[in-house]
Amino acid sequence: MLLVGQKYVTNPPPRQVAVEKHRNCGHTHEVNVVTVLKERKQGDKDGQGGGEVEQRHFHRAEMQSVVNQNFHAETEGDLNKLINLKLSASYTYLSLGMYFDRDDVALPKFSSFFLERSVKEREQAEKLLEYQNLRGGRILLQTIAKPSRDDWKGGLDAMTFSLDYQKTLNTCILDVHRRATSNTDPHLCDFLEQPFLTDSHETIKKLGDYIGSLTRITASETHGAMGEYLFDKHTL
Repeated sequence: MLLVGQKYVTNPPPRQVAVEKHRNCGHTHEVNVVTVLKERKQGDKDGQGGGEVEQRHFHRAEMQSVVNQNFHAETEGDLNKLINLKLSASYTYLSLGMYFDRDDVALPKFSSFFLERSVKEREQAEKLLEYQNLRGGRILLQTIAKPSRDDWKGGLDAMTFSLDYQKTLNTCILDVHRRATSNTDPHLCDFLEQPFLTDSHETIKKLGDYIGSLTRITASETHGAMGEYLFDKHTL
């Protein structure tokens, strides 16, 4: 027998537990759904005592990590987004690397360059995952979208795409850094500056150099393909 609102209910159904996603912070919360039988008020026209079912929801927020110190919820969400972007970048560079490994393309150094970039992006995603746990954040992995392209006109086209892609990634890292600065989180700022921003700018410079060289040696309509082959052979 259960006391509900100063009235006793016989044999209440067992408690049900559901899980839902909090709209604001994105965390998973437990929702306890308690179903009880509620007696009808006196004067009910059927004169019988009870059968109405009432569901009451009690939200119990997931406990904050004990190691969470000066780690803002907005920054935590930004890191989860950046993790997804880095995994997507790794997926895209994997696609690029395998394209140049095709028998009808056969530019092995181009393939190796992009496959190495794929590994680098995945390693950076893993570092972000480890950092999220280090600071007491909660990892929320998202769906990784397929690459926007599967075919390329050649090495110059792929390098130009990669340069634009790296600039987009760099902007996303800077956005996270800016948010961390506004939330007075110097530890995260330092973490982003060393392995991420430094590597990003070095990669942008390298891609720019490659694009400059490829533009010159592939400008000739008659010898453009040979220039691309020699670039693959001797530069990458």
